Amino acid sequence: MKRGRSWRDGCPVGLLRTVALGCVMTVSLVPGCTPAGASASAGTDPGVTSLVFMGWATGGSMQMRVDATAETVRLEHPEWRVTSFAPGGEARMQETRIQQGADFYLAPVFRPLEIEVNASLRPDLDYAALTDYRIVMPSAYTYVQCLARGGAGLGDIGDIVARRYPFKMGSGVGMVRLLFDKILRYYGSSISDSEAWGASYQNAVMTSAEGVEALQSGRVDVGFTCASVPHPVYVGVDFDVRLVELADPGLVAFLAKYGCAPGVIPAGSYPFVNTDVPTVYAQESLVARPDIPDEVVYEVCKSVFEHLDIVLAAHPASGRQLTPEGIAAAIVLAEQSGLSYHAGALRYYRERGWVA
Repeated sequence: MKRGRSWRDGCPVGLLRTVALGCVMTVSLVPGCTPAGASASAGTDPGVTSLVFMGWATGGSMQMRVDATAETVRLEHPEWRVTSFAPGGEARMQETRIQQGADFYLAPVFRPLEIEVNASLRPDLDYAALTDYRIVMPSAYTYVQCLARGGAGLGDIGDIVARRYPFKMGSGVGMVRLLFDKILRYYGSSISDSEAWGASYQNAVMTSAEGVEALQSGRVDVGFTCASVPHPVYVGVDFDVRLVELADPGLVAFLAKYGCAPGVIPAGSYPFVNTDVPTVYAQESLVARPDIPDEVVYEVCKSVFEHLDIVLAAHPASGRQLTPEGIAAAIVLAEQSGLSYHAGALRYYRERGWVA
């Protein structure tokens, strides 16, 4: 690979702008800090390869994974200028992606739902094109988890519609709420229909202390979320709650077009899970903008696997994905949901003999 030349040379000015929002970490700064108003690309030497990695929130799992990935690249390529930063929220992350201010980041799962939610909010933009990406490598599995208080008597998610159950649901808005609406529609209903039979919805991050408190107090009796398993916030739950199954083969097949695959939450994952619970999962991935050169993406992949211990120290569960078997399975899942891996990443995996 030719060293010392930035892939940005000759790119349109609009593609050169890097938005630095929230906290920024560079190799020369204390992690998570930067002078106010500094730009991640300020003062970049045009003769140096400059890469920006974007996470989510300082101290969170996503940011730790992104920071660890950026560190592997710094170690392998000390001559590059590598920055990682936390945008600090959904709106800032979206703005950065739209302005193409990050080269690598962890993309939201359920890409079709992401486009459906955000394109309608930004009718003046070609949202799908501006936020297009190619997958570089898998990062984490995120499972659909529907929790119901014991008194709800729900066994399978289809029971909600069959019984016209007047639930009080806590969930995030956006993609998570839309995914639940898709499930209701599979059973011939919808969120608006459910409200007509007495159901109600509260905005609550169910993978937070607030979400657990809402279930425990009865403020909500059903919680719907997508998260890793086991999620730390549920490990200490000791009140009467259960995981609702997503076991209908037709529903599982229906959700495949949104990037879901059949999965199981194993017995013992939480104190309240005594038997395996069927559900679906999606793949969270590190992605790159389509215009990043193949050789750069190849070198990022090589850096991660040369220093895999750094990534696994930040997120041990990534060890399930960052194996030859995990890589191959992730590529198949991406293809099934209409997503593409970056050519530079595929070249690396083929050279390692992990994919055909």
